[in-house]
Amino acid sequence: MENQMREEADALLRQGGMRVTRQRQLVLSALLQAGGPLAAEAVAECIGDPAGCNRSTVYRTLAALEERGLVYRRLGADGSALYALRREHHAHVLRCLVCQRSFSLSQCPLEGLEREIYETTGFLVQGHSLEFTGVCAECREKAKDRKV
Repeated sequence: MENQMREEADALLRQGGMRVTRQRQLVLSALLQAGGPLAAEAVAECIGDPAGCNRSTVYRTLAALEERGLVYRRLGADGSALYALRREHHAHVLRCLVCQRSFSLSQCPLEGLEREIYETTGFLVQGHSLEFTGVCAECREKAKDRKV
């Protein structure tokens, strides 16, 4: 594991008030390297089975990291659970249904809505995820070219 990844994983664990363990470092490093949401199975495949970090350990670790607010879980297009790092400056996703590429929005379109929810109901939103699905400009252009 790269030193920078390990240091970032350690910092995240400390931020979440968690003990630094090799297994937690490995799971966080896999998510850091992915740069986007991964299924638990994909995290396990990225890690392999070093230092006793088998699939059940990956699932337990992801659950503990989610409980501490270090990762979030959302549903993928196929209904499977995907895990990603929860960052202070999170990004929302635009996912192309044709090429499956994902694009991040630079701003959170829900900040005003969260504020309004709190002001009108007193409900304090702790997090959210948002994914728009559609067809990207490149795929639309390719489809238009094929029709000619």
